[in-house]
Amino acid sequence: MTIHSPSTLLSSALLLCSVVVPSVALAAIPECRNLRLEDVTTGGCELQASADCNVSCDRLGIYKKACATKLHNVCRTDCTLSADVTCTDECTVSCESECDRGVSITCIHNCFAECVGSCDATCSDAADPAQCRATCEATCDGECDIQCRPVVDGDCYTHCIECCGGSCKAQANMDCQTTCQDEEFESCEHEFEAECSGSCDVDGALFCNGEYMLSGPDMVDCVQALVARGTLEASVQVGGGISLGSSGNNPGPAALSNDAKASAGCHTSAGPSKVWGGAPLLGLLALARLRRRRP
Repeated sequence: MTIHSPSTLLSSALLLCSVVVPSVALAAIPECRNLRLEDVTTGGCELQASADCNVSCDRLGIYKKACATKLHNVCRTDCTLSADVTCTDECTVSCESECDRGVSITCIHNCFAECVGSCDATCSDAADPAQCRATCEATCDGECDIQCRPVVDGDCYTHCIECCGGSCKAQANMDCQTTCQDEEFESCEHEFEAECSGSCDVDGALFCNGEYMLSGPDMVDCVQALVARGTLEASVQVGGGISLGSSGNNPGPAALSNDAKASAGCHTSAGPSKVWGGAPLLGLLALARLRRRRP
C-alpha cells in the first residue's frame, strides 16, 4: 500500500504516537480550533472509530472544552468590557517588581496562569461547575492569546503590561461570558455530538481523557501544525502510516508540582521554558485516514 502525505491520508488504521506538548510554550492553537491542548495532564488521547466512537460520542458533557472554546469567540461580540484598572494596576506593580529582580516574564507563558487562578472562586457555587470551569478557562485562554500574541520582542515591563491586561480583561468579562455561553451551551453540545457521531465511520474522533477534542479533517491540520511548530516530529513508515513522536529538540517531560502551577502568573515566574506541565499529553493518537486498499 502506498503511503501519501498527511493531507491525503484516508480512513482506518490506528497509529501509536507519543505527543508531548510543553505547558509554557503553546497557547491556543488555531489549526486545532484554538483548543489549549497542553493542559490535558493525565491519561492520554486516542482516536476512536466505529462502535467505540459512537458510544463515546453519545454522551453530552464530553463537549465542554470544545464548546467553551467555540462560544468564547461568539460571545466576544457582546462581552467587550475593558480591564478593571485596579486589577491591572495591582498586577502590573507586582509583575514589574519581578522584572526588577531579574525574573523573566513572558506574556504568552504567564497570562493564562495568572487568569485561571480566579476560576476556583468564580465556579465554586456554579450549578454546573464543570461547564463553568470550561467557560472560565476558555475565556482566560482566549483573552490572553489575543493580548499576548503580538508581544514578541518587548522588554519585561511590556510583557507585564500585556500579561496583566489580558488576564484582567478576561476577568472583567467573565460574568458576561458565563451568561452568554449558558444560553448556547446545550445547543453547542448537540452540534458537536452530531459532528462527532458523523465522523465515527469516516475519520474517527479524537478524545483526551474521555473528552471530545476534534473530529474529521481538523485532526490532520492540528497535528501538522504541531509538527510545523517543532513540537512533534513525523516520519512516513512503509506499509504503516505517519509515526509521530516528541521532537528531539525538546527535553523530556517533567512533572510540574501543583504549587508551581498555582504560583505561575504575570507577577510570579512560570519557570524556565524547558519545564513541561504534567504527564505527556497524548499517550495514544491515531492520525486520521489511510488510503483504502484496492481489491
